[in-house]
Amino acid sequence: MIAVSLDGGMQNWINIIVAVLPPFILLFIGCMARRMDWLGREADRTLSRFIVCVLYPCFIVYHVLGTESPVEAKGAWVSAIFGFLAISVGFLVARIVAWVCKIKEVEKPAFCFCSGIFNYGFFAIPVATLFFGNELVVKIILFNLGVEVAIWSVGILILTSSKFEIRKVFNPPALSVLIALLLQALGGKDILPRFGWDVLTMIGNCSIPMALMIIGASFYDLLKGYRPSSAYRVEIGAIMTRALIVPALFLLYANYGWIPTYTPWIPEVLIIQAAMPAGVFALVVVKNYGENTETGLRAIMATMVVSILALPTWIWIGLNLRAGN
Repeated sequence: MIAVSLDGGMQNWINIIVAVLPPFILLFIGCMARRMDWLGREADRTLSRFIVCVLYPCFIVYHVLGTESPVEAKGAWVSAIFGFLAISVGFLVARIVAWVCKIKEVEKPAFCFCSGIFNYGFFAIPVATLFFGNELVVKIILFNLGVEVAIWSVGILILTSSKFEIRKVFNPPALSVLIALLLQALGGKDILPRFGWDVLTMIGNCSIPMALMIIGASFYDLLKGYRPSSAYRVEIGAIMTRALIVPALFLLYANYGWIPTYTPWIPEVLIIQAAMPAGVFALVVVKNYGENTETGLRAIMATMVVSILALPTWIWIGLNLRAGN
């Protein structure tokens, strides 16, 4: 965990930028690997599936079972509810912004879906670890269970009202959270053989770096295919949603909203998630459902570029607000 003094003003803001560099560097390495053709496009589908189905579930189980302060069932479900509501707020704000910015009707589903989803996992977790330590990772994982449910229910209904599939909610990351909570209730990591825990640790530790480099490779492809929208409406709308309005709402609630006494970590989770850009994986979902991928690309690209400054700025604001309480 990185201890950041809040007395330095601009210096503190610069320190936060330096602190969040590692995830950006991993993205850059992925970009360069794709540019040099060391990480070919033909590997994207299999590697992405491997990360989602094997690496990330192992990461989740490893952290839930390895935490020194297990979360009780009540706190776990409340965290998930906050995650569900957080994404739902993002979708709502995106719809309002789409109307204000006069986004075309054909572009609205993809715009609202991509702008409404923050990069809640592979990007948020390493940043959270830097500022709040490994113990917050478990809380984010529980929060993200609700995020997953919201994406595959509310999000898909926004994207297309005719193709919602309940089975999508029960994807490998969501199921791994439930399995990890069950194992925790049965005795935690002590019920696993030593070699099993060692393997789980090794797999879990390579999950986030691998995922960020794969995302970086995909980001390189997005950059090559990028064309701005008419009058930059989509880009401006995405920045308004993801880099201005939603972060402000999250931080206001984190500091002045109702937080249950048994989930005191919720404000910290909201600070991290408030700073996140749009999630790159949302574009894959948009493509799979036959919606406007160019619009999704524009929204994601705009928020990712702006996040270079917006991410440390919102974390700086959030930390200062928390310090003042």
